[in-house]
Amino acid sequence: MKTGVVRLAGLVWAAVALCACLLGAALPRVRLVGAAAGPAATGPAAAPASQPAYPSAALAAACGRKADELRRAEPNMVVLVEPPFVIAGDMGEAQLRRHAAGSVLRPARAMWASYFARKPARPVRILLFDGRDSYARFAKGDYPGGDFPYFGYYSHADERMVMNIQTGGGTLVHELTHALIAWDFPAVPSWFNEGLASLHEQCMVGERGIAGLTNWRLPALQKAIASGKLRPLRELVSRRDFYGQQSGLNYAQARYFCMYMQERGLLGKFYRHFRGSSGGADADVRAVEHVFGRKIEQVEGDFLAWVKTLRWEG
Repeated sequence: MKTGVVRLAGLVWAAVALCACLLGAALPRVRLVGAAAGPAATGPAAAPASQPAYPSAALAAACGRKADELRRAEPNMVVLVEPPFVIAGDMGEAQLRRHAAGSVLRPARAMWASYFARKPARPVRILLFDGRDSYARFAKGDYPGGDFPYFGYYSHADERMVMNIQTGGGTLVHELTHALIAWDFPAVPSWFNEGLASLHEQCMVGERGIAGLTNWRLPALQKAIASGKLRPLRELVSRRDFYGQQSGLNYAQARYFCMYMQERGLLGKFYRHFRGSSGGADADVRAVEHVFGRKIEQVEGDFLAWVKTLRWEG
């Protein structure tokens, strides 16, 4: 989402509470990006001999300092150090570790394996509040006027996520996607940044792969297609007005276009090509046409026909 303190946006964010990440679930018709899912890792994977170990000692030390700062500032929160993440929560340690494993560490490993070549070089703080009241008390510090987002937000400037975790883990994985892609593809256009993050609102996660599932954004997209009110795909990816008046529909269109690429085994390929060739006039359109080998209007026709076949039982 936008640089600075980022609001969770969309048509009806109340429905995000339905989103979840399914760890290693065996669901039909879903292509895991990356290698086949394997057993859960117990720690950071060993780096190839040609690459420095990750996390570095300097990053681990920086995470330790951030954790100490958090413990002093929020003495009622449990703090975990899992470089590059510093994860804190106002709940029991066992519950916090479950959230950390399921909605941070495992999805992060899957996204690194599937998409992102560069990892954070500075600590990423994640504050999880176990309910509306404690979340609101903290969020008012960032939003003195009291108009803080209902579910949570991510601050690019502070590299910090703040969430009401009772609303579900899907929101957290959405924001985690933003935090990780910022290091690998700093110039990522909003349509793809939000499309990929929204894809992960409802997903299944393997140890080395992650795949989005249908979610609450589908009905609005199908309605717009049926009424002829959906903007052309060329316009979505080439104009820089994602957060305009029809942002909710933009989220849906971008999410399901990413899912369409996923289902055709092209999402990882597109991301890597796009990251390496972005910039310049019509770069986004050219990237789509390069990966699909067809004009974007032809891609769009098949994409819309595919969307019409989807079902979501909300």
